Formats: sequence, C-alpha cells, structure tokens
Amino acid sequence: MYKDFFSIITALQLFLQTTGQPPKNGLCIGNDCYTIHQDSKTFQSANDVCNKQQGHLMTVRSTVANDAMSTLMANEQGDFWIGLQLPKGQCTNNNITLRGYEWITGNESTHFSNWKGNDSTCTQQCVSLSSDLSWEERPCQDELAGFLCEYNFNRTCEALPADMDRSVLYSTPLGFQVSDPRSLPPGSTATFSPSGFKVYCSSKADWDRGPWDCQIDDGGCEHQCQMNNSQPQCFCPPGRQLKDNKMTCSEIDICSIATCEHQCVLYEDSYVCTCRDGYALDPDGTRCRDIDECKMGHNLCDQDRVCVNTPGSFECKCKSGFVEMNGKCEDVDECRRYPCEHDCKNIPGSYQCSCFEGYIQDSKDHLKCKLHCSTSECPADCDPNMYWQCNCPDGFVLDTRENMYFCIDINECEMETHCEQLCINSFGSYTCYCHDGYSIDSDGYSCVSEDTEEGSGTTSTTPVISVLVTPTSNYTIEGQTLLTHGALFGIIVCIVLVILILVFLVHHILKQRAKYDASSDFNSSSAEKDVDLQRVSTQKNA
Repeated sequence: MYKDFFSIITALQLFLQTTGQPPKNGLCIGNDCYTIHQDSKTFQSANDVCNKQQGHLMTVRSTVANDAMSTLMANEQGDFWIGLQLPKGQCTNNNITLRGYEWITGNESTHFSNWKGNDSTCTQQCVSLSSDLSWEERPCQDELAGFLCEYNFNRTCEALPADMDRSVLYSTPLGFQVSDPRSLPPGSTATFSPSGFKVYCSSKADWDRGPWDCQIDDGGCEHQCQMNNSQPQCFCPPGRQLKDNKMTCSEIDICSIATCEHQCVLYEDSYVCTCRDGYALDPDGTRCRDIDECKMGHNLCDQDRVCVNTPGSFECKCKSGFVEMNGKCEDVDECRRYPCEHDCKNIPGSYQCSCFEGYIQDSKDHLKCKLHCSTSECPADCDPNMYWQCNCPDGFVLDTRENMYFCIDINECEMETHCEQLCINSFGSYTCYCHDGYSIDSDGYSCVSEDTEEGSGTTSTTPVISVLVTPTSNYTIEGQTLLTHGALFGIIVCIVLVILILVFLVHHILKQRAKYDASSDFNSSSAEKDVDLQRVSTQKNA
C-alpha cells in the first residue's frame, strides 16, 4: 500500500516537472484542496491537467467552496474555468439553480450559485469564473486565462503547532507551498528553519520523521538519500555527520564519540563529562551516580513528612499512617476499617487494639483476642442462646456446677507425659524443669546431664526452667462434664481393679460353694458418683 502511495505521489511530482506550469497558489480546507493555475487551456484540457493529478476542475457547491475560490482569485484578472458544463443535446433552464448544467463529477446538487446573466442556449456550453466571482456561460473551446482544480482526500494532516523559535514552510505534492495552512494533503513535507529538519505527512495523516522514500523530496535528507535494503538512509558529505534526527548534517565534534553517561562539554581540544542536577561524577570521570539528598543532613522536609530519595532528586511524603489532603498530611483513622477483633483506638499515625474483659491479645496476632483466666477457676464463656455451648481458655477444662459452667485450670503436672522430671503448674499452662545436674533440653520437656568441674563434687541447686508451654484446646459440651487426663486415668485403674476382684470372687464361690452378696462386696464402684472432676478410687468392704 505504501509503495502504491509513494508511486502516485512520485508520478504527480514528475508530471508537474514535465508540464513546467505548477499552480500559482493553493489551499486546503478540511479534506479538500484547491489550486489555481495561470495556464491558457480549453475546458477539457484544463480538466485533463487536474485529472492527471488525481483531481478535477473545481466544483463550487457551497459558500465554503466559494470562500476558498475567493481567496485563490484575489488580485487575479481574466476568466478561469470551473467544473460546470451543459451536457450535449440539453438546453438551459433558468428556473432551476444550475439551469440544467452538471458538475464535472456528474453531480447536479448545489447549495450555491452566482450566475452573471440569464441567457438561454441549447448548444454545449461550459462555465467560467470572472474576477468578480460571477459565473458566466461560454463555449467550452475557449482558451481562458487559467483554471481552478479540486482534490479530495480521505485524510489530511493538520498544521504543526506554532513555535516562536522556528518557522515552518510546507510543500505539497500538488505543487504549491504555504507557511500557514489549515490542513495539508498526504505527501506534504514540513521544513523547519533554521535547522532544515523535515517531517512528512503520511497516508495515515500523521507527521512522520524521515527519512522516507528517496524518490520523494530526496527522502527529506539534507545531503543525499540512498535506499539500503528497501530502507531509505541519509548520508552526509566528508567531514560532517548525521545529527540525531538521522536527516540533517553537522560538523563532527569529539563529544559525538565520548563515553559520558550524561553530558559532554568541549574543553580546548578535548572534552569533560558532567552530570545532570542531582547526580555526581564518579572517579572514573564518565559515569554519574545518584546523590541521596535525604542523607545530607539538611531539613529538607517538615516534621509531618519524610524524605524519600528519587533518581536525581527527592520527594517529601507523608509519614506512615498519614495521607496527603489539601497540601497537608492528615492522620488516617485506621479504626474505620475495623482492623481489631474487639476494641480499636486511633492514635497519630497508627492505632491500638484492645480486648474485652476476660480476653487478652493473641501473641501470634495482635489484632485478635483469646479467652484468658488469671485464676484457677473462671466462669465459662457461653452462647446466650445455647447456654450449653461454652468455651474455655487454653489450658482450662469445662465443668458444671448447679447448672452453671466454669473453666477449671488443668494441672498438667499430674500427667506424667508432660515433663520428664519436674513440673510447675500455672494458670492455663505449666513449666518443666530438672533435678540438680541436669538442664532442660530445647524441646522444653527432656532433661540432659550437665558436665561438672572434675573433683568439685557439687552441682547447682537452682532449677533450670523450661520454655513456657501452653496447651491449645477449647472445650464445648452439651449437658455433660469433661474429665481431665488424671481423672480418666483413675477411672481406668478402678475398672481394672473391679474386674480383678470379680474374677477372684467367682473363683472363691466355686471353691467354697457358698453364696455371697456381690453387691455389698462391690459397693465402692459407685462411690463419689456425684462429684465432678475427682479421681475415682475403689475399696473393698470389710
């Protein structure tokens, strides 16, 4: 597509060169461009010239087109062809706007007309434009002072933004130049002064940097353009080099081959490297390192902000827990996000969590709370709607008493599995320690022998205390009491003893052939039935 586009533009330019009569002037409005030619031609010859440039004689169907025509005809003398003709075999009709004439495009519609006279004719006639912009009917074979052409495009480029430090001259493929266009057709070039740099209006109606096809305005190159593997490339004469724009040339300077990371400054016959603000030159003289302004000891930020280093500079940002509002650092109320499980208190830059009575903060997560009992017995935490659904702190067991629920501390030291040697019970936990000559192992349970000084015969009498161990279990019951490990162990022992006694009695009965009252001998099996969480013991009646 691009090759076809470039071929069309190239053909237009070659044609303009062979005719030797480029347009005197031209302008573009929106996607339509108009040119005026001072070249004596008949109606058909004039239209052929426009056709060879992918256009046609100008149609004037609106006041906008008439304004464009007025601009082009300013200070012109003589008559110029426009694209309006009477078809063969048809007579004029003064009762309609175009009087039976048709535009060169075959269209008969118009929103504008400016006839000079009211003559009627049935011979083929064409319309010319006089210096006063009136339309006049005349034979199509007349050779007039010139003609106006019209070109229509799908897209056009807008003029580049104005700049006081530079001027721009636009050249169009239609053969005219302009310095202050409204719009420009594809294939136009913009040349900046005094740099000589050029940009190109592509088929997408975008201004592209060069170089472009070498056949169009030498690719925009200042010196020479050559195609290299189907890609245009600019070249400079000896002693000069391409600038960064890859199109214009400049004198070769030593900084172009310098290894400076930031900036190069010519100095006598050599150069020195410099750094941008916020950077310092490394000892190697070429690289630049960032300066951390925040560590330079200056009060760069006010007391509500902290200094944050950035590449080549620094920023003053609000401290953690504050947010920028109306140029000030305002405290963020974190409690609005309900981060705490129980109570939350906002403090400047942060917040504090606290727990309801009977709870303490979880050591693993300060946002959460867990049940806590600082005595050997506390009321249980029960659901008010399901009173039998109760919870106890870690290291406590649920107990019932007169339809009330309590949390009783578990004496882990009564369970031989918790410590290898010695044990101290605490509310909700326990601590292992060892006999003299031993120290607690890293597991908090085992004891290892200590090495003593040879011949001293003495060891330390201070117990070595282990890491605090806290059981992690909650208890929930439905109308019954849960037993401790010690109580459960006692019940098992009692059951075994009862079985042994029963076996002994059966054997004795068979041997003595006497009757005994089994219930009186084993009355102890129901002892202490009404006492909760008590060790169970068996005794034989005398």
